[in-house]
Amino acid sequence: MEPINYLSVGLGILCIIVSVIVLIAALIKSDMRRLLNRFFIGFILCNIGIVSSDVVAWLMTENTVLYAFYLIRAANFLHYAFGSLILTAMTLYMIAYIETTVKVVCGLKIAVLSLCALSMILTVISQFNGIYYIIDEYNVYHRGELFLLSQILPVIGMIINIGIILFYRKALEGKALLFSLTYYLLPTIALLLQMLFYGITFINIASTLTMLILYISVHTEREKNMSLRIAFAESRLELQGEQYKMLQSHIAETKQARHDLRHHLSAFKAFIDTGETEKLAEYIGEYENSLPDDTEIVFCENYAVNAILLYYIGMAKSEGIQVAAKLHLPENIGVNDSDLCIVFGNCAENAVEACRKMESGERFIKIDAGLTGDMLTVTIDNSFNGEVREAGGVFMSSKREGEGVGISSVKAVARKYDGSTKFEAKGDVFQASVMLQLKHGPLFFPIS
Repeated sequence: MEPINYLSVGLGILCIIVSVIVLIAALIKSDMRRLLNRFFIGFILCNIGIVSSDVVAWLMTENTVLYAFYLIRAANFLHYAFGSLILTAMTLYMIAYIETTVKVVCGLKIAVLSLCALSMILTVISQFNGIYYIIDEYNVYHRGELFLLSQILPVIGMIINIGIILFYRKALEGKALLFSLTYYLLPTIALLLQMLFYGITFINIASTLTMLILYISVHTEREKNMSLRIAFAESRLELQGEQYKMLQSHIAETKQARHDLRHHLSAFKAFIDTGETEKLAEYIGEYENSLPDDTEIVFCENYAVNAILLYYIGMAKSEGIQVAAKLHLPENIGVNDSDLCIVFGNCAENAVEACRKMESGERFIKIDAGLTGDMLTVTIDNSFNGEVREAGGVFMSSKREGEGVGISSVKAVARKYDGSTKFEAKGDVFQASVMLQLKHGPLFFPIS
């Protein structure tokens, strides 16, 4: 082999090592129930396949022994086949990521996947007529007449995918948009270079870099979500502390009422003894009004959600905010209590804060939640002052730089359950909608 071919083999082996390391890390840390994680694992496996077959093809070049005859032909076929499969995996991953927020037009998905299927069909056909490549009697690879077509089809598919990303850019966060574009730009540039130069397999390097960048971004997002969970856990502890104080106050009021009961009984007896029934009735009415309210408010059967709403709705009503809550949630929904608290707690807290900032107008919060088939749907509408900080379709925090922590954590839960979120401001009403997929049914919790 020529020196440049040894360079390709060396780079290929390095790409394989990196891919295997990322694969092991992804298998250890990923939740394989998530569609996104399954597509990412598929992408890594396709990358290992395309690079490994390319390395074998280079090693068998000019080797005329019998096993080399079959190996080089099998390796080149697999290289082209995995090229189609890796584009399919990339496309499915990208669409699944976008659809955690918004539905992608079906025609766009069909267009890219049809190109992938056409590329695979032509790869099979090329084994019989040499339209893509020819391998001579010395096991040397030569480009065929329609080699450029084998590169153009994936380029077209990637360009369509880039168009989808740009069209749905509002559904992606700032960093996610950058990573998504890199996800396609690197392989597209590599394929264009591959058409012009022969010797170094740019596509192997580009696909491995893309996989590495994507893994790093996913890992970074996981760490960010963990920080959000810790922050919300701290807020839950604070919430529990407030509830404990309320409970202590209620117990103290009840003890005081019981202590005073014997005095009231003495008064009742005195009115009865003197026959002053009208004064007795009046006294009893006053006594009833002085008793502490021990009526338990139940918004739904789910304890976690009910506890969260008791706190925030109580807070809202104490500040004169009108609240309407309509929930149909069983005790066991199919979503972890911690995730339910993140969704309902953050949305309710944001709604209360938004109403507080209003200097005039009607202040209200409307909460609806229930099960529709195997989906949990939550909608929370609230009034606000009409002032929002928005960048690229993302609502920014009013307290710090970047997206609001509450919205970020709700989106993270939605992605965990292959669901979707939608946040939008319409006039003086802010609307938050969350949908979660209940994969294990309403009677079982997903394994953490």
